[in-house]
Amino acid sequence: MRNFADERVLQARQKIGSEMMMLMYYFIVIAFLVKVMGFGMGLEDCMTEFIIMVAVPIYQNIRARQMKVVLSDFNKNTSKSSTISAIIVAVVVMLISMWRLEGSINKAEALSSIASFVVTFVLARYGFTYIEKKRAKKLEAEYDED
Repeated sequence: MRNFADERVLQARQKIGSEMMMLMYYFIVIAFLVKVMGFGMGLEDCMTEFIIMVAVPIYQNIRARQMKVVLSDFNKNTSKSSTISAIIVAVVVMLISMWRLEGSINKAEALSSIASFVVTFVLARYGFTYIEKKRAKKLEAEYDED
């Protein structure tokens, strides 16, 4: 005879596991920033953290596509403010790490780095949002047919 767990217990376990994964992910991001900015380590010294920081969102998106769900919230106000906040934080981190690693900030290099980051980030963010919105509509239509 099989023991069936209560659905509320399973849902609580999944939520706790998800929260723990996010806490570990944020811890790794903070560890990466401390190593790079605080201790002046290069990317080769923080490769494990870097791989995890890149692999987790990729894995999450692959699994969401396999499970036919859309994890994104497409609220315009939230999206715009989080995009601006992410850009500001990234620019500050970039400037601090340039200053920390080189002892001073080369203005031309800093401006080109910031501009290329902002353009790439905005294109990737809004491109991904556009693709996910299209996929959400497609999945919604597919589920409505069933």
